[in-house]
Amino acid sequence: MALFEKAKEAFESIFEKAKASLPELSSWNKVYQFVVEDTGEEFYVEISNGQIKVVQGKHPKPIATIVATSDVLEKIINGQLDAMAAFMKRQMKITGNVLDTMNLKKLLDAGLKG
Repeated sequence: MALFEKAKEAFESIFEKAKASLPELSSWNKVYQFVVEDTGEEFYVEISNGQIKVVQGKHPKPIATIVATSDVLEKIINGQLDAMAAFMKRQMKITGNVLDTMNLKKLLDAGLKG
């Protein structure tokens, strides 16, 4: 299974699990762009109107862009690597609204626990 399919499945599952503990998700209007360094693959996660969409390609106006290798991204979405730790170890780069990516981490944390 390609990374995009794994990411799509993981983010949709994480979002469903996180909805109960993060009621603010229903008011989010955010787009996070992901660039997979080693494959050149790009996809984005759009959260709006209480829904999540994971779409292949490039979004024209993401809130932030996250760049990492497929291995690092896979470990983050599987809960094997903390996103903040990956960022601090420079395994992941973030451009754009870096502070808003903390909301994405909050979503991951809530969904991976659930």
